[in-house]
Amino acid sequence: MQDIVFSKTHKDEEFFKYINLIFPSRRIQNILLIIPPDADSSMFNYNTAKRKRYWNFPPYGVGVLASHLRLININVSIINLNNLVLKKSQNSNSEHEFNFNACIRTELEDKISSFKPDFIGLSCMFSQTHKSTIKVVELVKEIASRVPIGLGGVHVTNCLVDSKTLKTFTEDFINVDVFFTYEAELSLKSFVLAVNDNSNSKEVGQIILNHKGNQLKLDRRLLPGEEDLNIIPALDLMEIDDLSRNGKIGSFYSHLKPGTLLATSLVNRGCRAQCTFCSVRNFNGIGVRSRSIESVIDELKILKYEYGINHVMWLDDDFLKGTERTLKLFNEIIRQGLNITWDCTNGVIASSCTEEIIAAAAASGCIGLNIGMESGNSKILRDIKKPGNPDTFLRAAEVIRRHEEINARVFLMLGFPDESYEMIFDTIDLSKQMGLDWYNVTILQPLPNTPIFDAMLEQGYLDIANIDFGDIRYNSGAYGKHRKKAEADNDLLASDFKDAFKGKDMNTIPTRSELDHIWAYMNYHLNFGPLFLEKRPLKQLQKLQYVTNISDVIAPENAIAMYFQGYLQFKVNGVVEPTLISVLRERLKQSSYWTARFNDFGLDPNDLLTLNFPVGTQ
Repeated sequence: MQDIVFSKTHKDEEFFKYINLIFPSRRIQNILLIIPPDADSSMFNYNTAKRKRYWNFPPYGVGVLASHLRLININVSIINLNNLVLKKSQNSNSEHEFNFNACIRTELEDKISSFKPDFIGLSCMFSQTHKSTIKVVELVKEIASRVPIGLGGVHVTNCLVDSKTLKTFTEDFINVDVFFTYEAELSLKSFVLAVNDNSNSKEVGQIILNHKGNQLKLDRRLLPGEEDLNIIPALDLMEIDDLSRNGKIGSFYSHLKPGTLLATSLVNRGCRAQCTFCSVRNFNGIGVRSRSIESVIDELKILKYEYGINHVMWLDDDFLKGTERTLKLFNEIIRQGLNITWDCTNGVIASSCTEEIIAAAAASGCIGLNIGMESGNSKILRDIKKPGNPDTFLRAAEVIRRHEEINARVFLMLGFPDESYEMIFDTIDLSKQMGLDWYNVTILQPLPNTPIFDAMLEQGYLDIANIDFGDIRYNSGAYGKHRKKAEADNDLLASDFKDAFKGKDMNTIPTRSELDHIWAYMNYHLNFGPLFLEKRPLKQLQKLQYVTNISDVIAPENAIAMYFQGYLQFKVNGVVEPTLISVLRERLKQSSYWTARFNDFGLDPNDLLTLNFPVGTQ
């Protein structure tokens, strides 16, 4: 592969030399946009899909691209292969009947044959989707060898704009003709117009043209403004009312009535924060850009009245930016009588959680939010440039606790460079003081195009020569590393974690394997153990809903979740389901690991029969 030509200014003839090779017909009228499955067949678990455990988010960004393309009279179609495989698994009678790869091939062959695209674009948002996207690109090339292929998305951008990962990434996607970086609505439109009209190419930017290993990169940044952001995605192409039937959207679905249809929306792009582990600032640029409140309300009306959507997950990375704007949005939702619920799965900045904001949020339908805290240690918070300090998080928690209808959770992260046992214990201690509803603990997985990725390379924590893009995924989540261990009947909560801190020099840094034990320790002591102490009826109900979701959907093999599901059934309903007790007994009978954990914490399935729970919990 030759070196890439970097060009912030380029001549038309240089640009069109590549275009004539890639698009000899010089015509783009039909564009097919493809969302690959979140993971390839090697990571996909049929039983997990049947429980509707996998995420199935609307292809919001691709829908926005489609709406912009329609403005220049381009015919657009969308194939959501992630929804396809989840829907096929739901409709199949057995794993033997379901064929992951065959259904993808059939869908692509049929659509390409009928739609006859002049250009095919794919979106790859997450690192875990890297391998899946490679396979879909290869399949598209096999089916339609003469149709040019484009590729964009957050993961694509992160790998292409970082010189340390660019060469490896482009080698993986040798069949891609055009790479789009950053937010692509303006770059895609200008690119299509330039190809079709043979016009001045100076408006084109944020792309890499690729032809047989020869590449031209156009660096000109095209940042969408408010007018561009106000466009509503092409909901009619997005199967918007089908997605939550086949998978999960957001983290708070367990608190909704069965059958509630969910979707997503976006108010702000970008984030005020500069967290070193996050790529949002690099992808969206510095600061926050916002849609008009009128545009957001119009979109919510369409979702509710045309598609039957009654719950929205905000996609924002900084949803509460701007007190006046935020209050205007909440008040308009109320004034319009939309009667929807909503959540902030992606997290909010703690300093924005004032009484005025949280009270208005609750009144407008907020049922859940995550606070991005990550660490309770002041030095780590400074090192990772997290907005806020321990006092900030305690103040936010105090406000949120006054609004019990909001299920409030906290993002915690382990494994930062030079993070000692003592620093991690600061996180545990601060979390306990906050007294919120649940703590989502994950182990740091540095992403390309982030400051912490660069720092860990320099410090020798990462080996760029052996990087595996497909393995860059968080430990949590349906495709996370902890989830894959649980599917192999090796849930970390079944490991020996009771002594995770015992006998340790608190100034030392845990190894990667020790972090797994700390993760399990924190998960139990911050989430499950405190359930015994919860006295508030509404919170007991919320936690029963969530623990039931863990036990039935997320981790049905988890004996600790089963036990606490029974405990909360008793606290909320006054009775424990007999079948749950029998299933729990069988699980313990089959697993010496779970039996050992029950012995560690004085738990016994007979507690659910006698209603005589461990001392000090009543």
